[in-house]
Amino acid sequence: MNSLRRFFQRFGSLVVITLILVLTFAGIGFVALSVVTGTSFGPARQSRIELPTPLPLESVSRIGTPDPSAKIAFKDAALGFSLQYPRDWQVNERGLSVVFAPSAGGLDPSNLTDTSMWIGIPADNTVEQANLLTHLQYTLAPNSTTVSRGTTAIGDRVWRSTEFSFEDEDLGGPVTAKIAATTKDEVGYYVVSLAPSPEWATNQPFFDEILDSFEFTAEAVLRPTDATPPPTPTATPTPVV
Repeated sequence: MNSLRRFFQRFGSLVVITLILVLTFAGIGFVALSVVTGTSFGPARQSRIELPTPLPLESVSRIGTPDPSAKIAFKDAALGFSLQYPRDWQVNERGLSVVFAPSAGGLDPSNLTDTSMWIGIPADNTVEQANLLTHLQYTLAPNSTTVSRGTTAIGDRVWRSTEFSFEDEDLGGPVTAKIAATTKDEVGYYVVSLAPSPEWATNQPFFDEILDSFEFTAEAVLRPTDATPPPTPTATPTPVV
């Protein structure tokens, strides 16, 4: 009887030990499997919740900032200069000057209703820069108010400049204008940029872009005594022998 009891005690101990070993190895295997597969179970699973990937920010274009890819090259051999202007602007060649404007309302300097810029040679053959600036300012607005005077680099030369303001009903009230003048090959050159004052800050980057691209290409063929460019020579036909 005692032998049978000892047998069951030993057998029970062996079963318990075996069960403990099975549970231990099962736990080790479970942990190892979690590490290898990267899987988390139970409450720890919450720590592996992935946050959504942030969406890329959309690019924002600044109002009034020129697009470098949207430019047209312009060259006037008669006046001796070249430049680039915005693709959506218009051009009006007027003999001794060339006008650039964002709309048709700025293409006629004598009848402006919109922003405008023009570059040319004075018809009265004025060469001295100070006199040319004074004449331009008075012609544009006899009752203007001078804001500043100075110099500016355009092309390979230093131009004298004046900024002033005036009132114009056709342009909607207050107007801001900037004029500049220089001399090359004994010929005076001038540039006029103007816009309604509330729109000046928006248009100034376009004015600057045009002037930054300005270059003198050759001595002007067209002179102040001419109203139109010289005619293009006609090719003489080669006689047939």
